[in-house]
Amino acid sequence: MSNLVMVMPYRAFVIKAREEGHRICAIWDPTLQTADYLHGIAELADAFVLTDFSDPVVFDRAVRRAAQDFDADAIYHIGAEDSMLATYRIAEELGKAVNPSRSIELLNDKLAMRRLLAEHGMSPVRFATADRWQDVPALLGGFELPVVVKPTELAGSRGVYLLHHAGQVEEWGRLLDSCDYRGPVLVEEYLRGPEFSVETLSDGGRHQVVGVTRKVLGPPPLFVEAGHVHPAPDGPDTRAIGELAVRLLTAAGYRTGPAHTEVIWTSSGPRIVESQARLGGDQIPRLVQLSTGIDIERAVFRILGGRAPGPRERRRVAHIAYFSFTPGLVRSVQGVEEARALGFVDMLEMPFQPGGRVPVTVDWRTRHGFVVVSGDTEEQALARARHVQSLVRVEVEPDEIAARVPAGAGAPS
Repeated sequence: MSNLVMVMPYRAFVIKAREEGHRICAIWDPTLQTADYLHGIAELADAFVLTDFSDPVVFDRAVRRAAQDFDADAIYHIGAEDSMLATYRIAEELGKAVNPSRSIELLNDKLAMRRLLAEHGMSPVRFATADRWQDVPALLGGFELPVVVKPTELAGSRGVYLLHHAGQVEEWGRLLDSCDYRGPVLVEEYLRGPEFSVETLSDGGRHQVVGVTRKVLGPPPLFVEAGHVHPAPDGPDTRAIGELAVRLLTAAGYRTGPAHTEVIWTSSGPRIVESQARLGGDQIPRLVQLSTGIDIERAVFRILGGRAPGPRERRRVAHIAYFSFTPGLVRSVQGVEEARALGFVDMLEMPFQPGGRVPVTVDWRTRHGFVVVSGDTEEQALARARHVQSLVRVEVEPDEIAARVPAGAGAPS
């Protein structure tokens, strides 16, 4: 048994960590989840701390105090990136880190990762950086348009934009302002080709490719993910994508835990888009479990306990597909229970009710709900998702406000 201090552990993490023999002290910011969700975590954890993640001094003090009071063997964080680096720096200072803080910075910070890849001659991508989005027009002369512009420190597709000309910079700047982002930005060459993500588990610097996921992207200029299929068909290209992700993790010095690395297969081969020192979002861990039998969330805590992650038990295909409805004021929602009753439907989230609003999708927060299905083949899984999408209907009345109102998102699993 080990004592883990975990910063923003989701409910499933606490449950599975304790089932694997760990004692958990959970640290959360009360503004990041509902009171009911946090009450549930407090009930599950061995100790529970609320603090302000946005105040560096208060956060530092809370983590250090929790580590002392809980007699922590390790301080761990695989939640959202905003507080991850600070957590690992504290853990490193206390001798309780499972990864060097520098490895977390190299993976999570988009600019640091680009520079690391360039230093190692891996995944060459033309890029430039600016301290403010307002300085981007001066950089465009060094690129063939369009280019991808992105904040270096935001996750979940927030602020990523396909820029065709300098006249669009102001529109992109308004998007960053809506995310309350004032930090440095990247300009990158536009990588064309199908996009994938590599789901890995690391144990003492040994990196295992659990699987490669094929992404279904929404339209430019925002590229918000519209779905994922796991696993991508095996073959030389898929293996090359996985090998590239492993090379990145090795170069970064990453040691222990999950990583989620996004890769585009271009006409020149695989090119890394970005990486995160955490599990993939968008229910990807569930897709992995449905298709392979590997509970990648549980495997993280098996590794921390010195045990092997567990074998692959099955070979199926799992798919998450996001709904896309007309923005407006919701009049009715139909077909949800009928769809949930289908034997191949694993999960279905519908964030709308009559009287609410369907927004325009601009990032992960404004997507329109989803369905998770599985099948014996990719074709079967895709067809099943399309069938569900045909059953679920949201009737709306056109409404200008809808474009500015985020969809209600369910709590993480």
